Amino acid sequence: MPGQNEAFPGDPAGHVRELLAEEARLEELAQDLDSRLSGLKDIDLTLTLARVKLQACLAMMKKARRGETGEFENLAAVIGRRASSALRLLDSLTSANISEDQKGMVQASPLFADVKALLEEFLLAGGGGFLEPVSLDRHRTDLLARVVATSIRKYMGEDDRYPPLDVERFPPFIQKLLLAAFPVFIRLRPQKPPYGIEEGEEMTYRSAAMRLPLSQAMAYLEEELIPDLERRLAGEPGNQGLQDELEKVRARLQEYRSLRVTPRAAPVLPLARGLYTEGMTSFTQDGEILVSIPVAVNFKSGTNLDRTMELVRMDVVRRVAGHGISAEIDREYRRLKSLASGPRGSSRTPSFKLDTSWGAWVLRQDFPFLARLTDKKGFQELTEVVRSGSLRAAEGIISALITRDTREPLGADSEGKTRGPKENAETGK
Repeated sequence: MPGQNEAFPGDPAGHVRELLAEEARLEELAQDLDSRLSGLKDIDLTLTLARVKLQACLAMMKKARRGETGEFENLAAVIGRRASSALRLLDSLTSANISEDQKGMVQASPLFADVKALLEEFLLAGGGGFLEPVSLDRHRTDLLARVVATSIRKYMGEDDRYPPLDVERFPPFIQKLLLAAFPVFIRLRPQKPPYGIEEGEEMTYRSAAMRLPLSQAMAYLEEELIPDLERRLAGEPGNQGLQDELEKVRARLQEYRSLRVTPRAAPVLPLARGLYTEGMTSFTQDGEILVSIPVAVNFKSGTNLDRTMELVRMDVVRRVAGHGISAEIDREYRRLKSLASGPRGSSRTPSFKLDTSWGAWVLRQDFPFLARLTDKKGFQELTEVVRSGSLRAAEGIISALITRDTREPLGADSEGKTRGPKENAETGK
């Protein structure tokens, strides 16, 4: 398979090799950033990498078409893999869980317009053929249907109806002890169920601070916030408010730099020396401490249905890992299980280390049916299928839907309407 150091027939100027070398350099930078800063993504770096990947795809397609037919066939897998990777990079930015006031930042970048234009050029040149879903077999279809039905059944129940702990029935001493030990979970006069947010009741919240992994917080303070305050102070040298704010931010950065975390064999709660918080301290999945920085953000509450859909998508990705449904997810699963993954992996629970947003995107490329798990109407229809009959019957309907949607993505009929699950299943027999 052609790599960055291999020669390409019909490429005397080495244009393809230069693009592949640049791709490797950018991927190394992105991996280093991801490793050092707890999964942080640089918008410009990510879009530049996607642009180079698409440029390499277009260059390889042109060179191969000038040569032998067999040469183009040999490059097909390389082109398809790079184009899919570019799309995943783009999707990882546009679907990122960011605050309301940051939405549109990716689309506003000039690099985004470049990548979009290259993608259109790639598709017009016939690149869509490299992105076609894989051929289905009965075993994979049935296995995926079982996974989807099981995941929906696991989370379809209403979980915001449980009664709160009645603290007032305990003696005053026990009440104080419980309230001090569990300030996040226990209230003296708690809200009565239901606790969730139904459709149409979604709210937008504003927070005066945001919580980030320690490494990301230090990078933001040092590279973004402090330089911005220094520029503003240079324009208003006598502004006492800016001087005080800059001093506070510098002191906070110094405090974060001085933190020392005691490593553990199984870091359930790695405690930082000298760190005191008002409540319960949180940690990332990889054991890195989360700290607050003084940056105001707006964010939407989401609804019960949004949360259920996300839980189901995460569960589906974790359940399919290592079971032969997706070769790409299986490769990542094996990497996370190996020693080569370092602290980002786990030999015991590698599926919980998977990037489920990435995994859901990969699965949707092979199985267009799974787009229903991102559409509220489609998800509610699937939930009704699982709820209305036995698990085995639901698996049969979902299996027929998977096959149907692979032939006709998103279940569109000849009039452009979207069929429901039962109608799709019946016409797909």
